[in-house]
Amino acid sequence: MEPAVVTVFERSTRTHRYTRLMVSRASLTLVASVAIALLTSGSLAQNSGDQTPPSKEPKPHEPLPTDPAQTVSAEPAAGQWQLEFKLGELRLFKDPESGVAYWYLTYKVVNRTGQDRWWGPKFEMLDDGGRLLRSGRSVPVIISKRVEALLGNRLVEDQYQILGEIHQGEANAKEGVVVWPAEPATATELHVFVRGISSEMKAVTDPKSGETQNLHKSLKCDFRVAGDPKARGAEPVPCELQQWIMR
Repeated sequence: MEPAVVTVFERSTRTHRYTRLMVSRASLTLVASVAIALLTSGSLAQNSGDQTPPSKEPKPHEPLPTDPAQTVSAEPAAGQWQLEFKLGELRLFKDPESGVAYWYLTYKVVNRTGQDRWWGPKFEMLDDGGRLLRSGRSVPVIISKRVEALLGNRLVEDQYQILGEIHQGEANAKEGVVVWPAEPATATELHVFVRGISSEMKAVTDPKSGETQNLHKSLKCDFRVAGDPKARGAEPVPCELQQWIMR
């Protein structure tokens, strides 16, 4: 009877060991499966993100707010003169030879003030990248000539030709064009400031430095570019808002 007992005991021991081994293997398999699943899900998520390319089309920025304290009436102040300014179109010009892009803006100005005035305007452009550019700077003469030729209007003058007295009446109106560098041509918000339309000024003293400077009544024109500026080509950019400010 003893051998039988020993045999049963040995079989029981081997079975117990085999069971523990199988459980241990099952546990390791489960852990490995969980780890693989986590790694796979992370990889899939990463790949999924890689498969969705970011949009390259720039989105229009929010309009630059104007300090209400800076805004003034569109009507001329008592004792001051103001020319009639008609905003034209803002377009992008890509030079066919160099491939460099430029913004250009057309306009018309009429003198109805009662006497001849001097027309020597100052045009500045502020883009959403914080660049403040004066028209004509870093613009080759040949570019201005090509823009004028593109317009096909013999009455249009560049910012230097147009300087001088402006006589009274519609018949003596001046038509002009101003140009700015557009590179990099990614701006979707542009602000143009025009000074010289009005004689109105205001002296302001800096409380910290004690220095006094003159602010001029200027026209602020806000433009918003929908989509990629270069893809728009020469399509005009609409002006969303015009305000008179002291600047």
